[in-house]
Amino acid sequence: MIRQLSLCLAGLLLTACTTTRYAAPAPTQAQVDELWNARGCIDDDRGQWFRDAKFGAIIHFGPYSTLGGYYQGKGPYVPSEQIMGLGERRATIPPVDYKKNVAANFNPKNFDAAKWVKLMKDAGQKYVILTTKHHDGFCMFKTATTPFNVVDATPFGRDIVKELADECNKQGLVFSPYFSIGDWSAAEVQNAGYSDYSDYMKAQLSELLTNYGDIKLMWFDNWWYVNNQWSNDEPHAKDLYSFIRTSSPSTLVSDRCGRGNKSEDGDYATPENQLKGSLQSRYFEVVMTNTDDENWAWVKGARNYRDAADLIKNLIDSTSKGGNFVLNVGPNDLGEFPPEHIALLEKFGAWTRVNGEAIYATIPAPLVQCPQSVDALAYATQSKSGDAIYVHIIKWPATGPVSIRILKPVSCVAKFLDASFGTVSYTVSHDAGCTVLSIQKPAVIDPCATVLRLSIQ
Repeated sequence: MIRQLSLCLAGLLLTACTTTRYAAPAPTQAQVDELWNARGCIDDDRGQWFRDAKFGAIIHFGPYSTLGGYYQGKGPYVPSEQIMGLGERRATIPPVDYKKNVAANFNPKNFDAAKWVKLMKDAGQKYVILTTKHHDGFCMFKTATTPFNVVDATPFGRDIVKELADECNKQGLVFSPYFSIGDWSAAEVQNAGYSDYSDYMKAQLSELLTNYGDIKLMWFDNWWYVNNQWSNDEPHAKDLYSFIRTSSPSTLVSDRCGRGNKSEDGDYATPENQLKGSLQSRYFEVVMTNTDDENWAWVKGARNYRDAADLIKNLIDSTSKGGNFVLNVGPNDLGEFPPEHIALLEKFGAWTRVNGEAIYATIPAPLVQCPQSVDALAYATQSKSGDAIYVHIIKWPATGPVSIRILKPVSCVAKFLDASFGTVSYTVSHDAGCTVLSIQKPAVIDPCATVLRLSIQ
């Protein structure tokens, strides 16, 4: 009921606009508190698409991509996307030099939004998060707030956000802006007329919410700031959250809208490069680099790309615990996905085309106990209706069957989602009110995860 009242409140505020779609009057403190107290996406209609999507992409792309982690013969700097402000956060490349020597050379001439989206769609990714503005303050979209943007400040001269958002809409993926609250260049590049950084930032956010289609998710980042432009406290988190929700009532907001990814801010959690340990009460989205380090942007010569089987296991793990999995890519200086990343996407696509039924629009299966040891490893998901349980077997025992225990008496029929593996050999027994399945290893298994569907009767 509280959540419904909040959406009604946000809708009334939006309806009150008389000029532009997002010129809603400032909410009262009581309205801010009501929206804040009703935040979350564990079971609401607003977050249903997100909970069903399970697998997304995040793209770190900007002027830093021209450097590939190196500057003036030094590197690789880690993380590469923060090369401008490592150390004291503005210590490596001063804003004036970054503007002249880095942004002015940004010319990803091979950027092809249709190709990017097709690669991600074919891999099974359902939504795309793009760095519309990273910590360097450079806008990857045409903006009236500053000339420090991809259209006005680069030889490339095209609105990358617009092209990608339009292509996502065309091919059926959800487009979501990543937006860094902290801005290391704002003091040097923002247009005159903005009373403070908050005014400048909200003007950019209004452009993103207005000009790039239906924004279902705003992915905030950064909780360290320069020039006292923002604060790490609950009032600022509430302010930014309510600004988005009153501007665009159905938009989800990440937890980094105020105090970072270890807070309870926003609608859901965003752990980086780490899996959640058990079934979660707060919805979450694991975001992970495609390389085995903390570099989110492209690094020249990187050879430490993660293994596809491990990443698919992470997708399964996240889904089984009630969350999503998002795989990062840093396009290179030409605007292309690295070939190593394309190879990962192809392996994901081969797996999700066969086994997607066990991932998308599923929920955790807390009544199913799977082996979780060095000898045998499996996970379980289930359909929303509960008439199907999916067992994802990552590692089979050296000898003997995989044992799956369902904590209630059921009748079930098992089959492999990959029909080429043949008929499942299994037995069913009952013990102390539980159902026990013993599943024999087939002659051929999936190198990433072999998935069975248990039709519950």
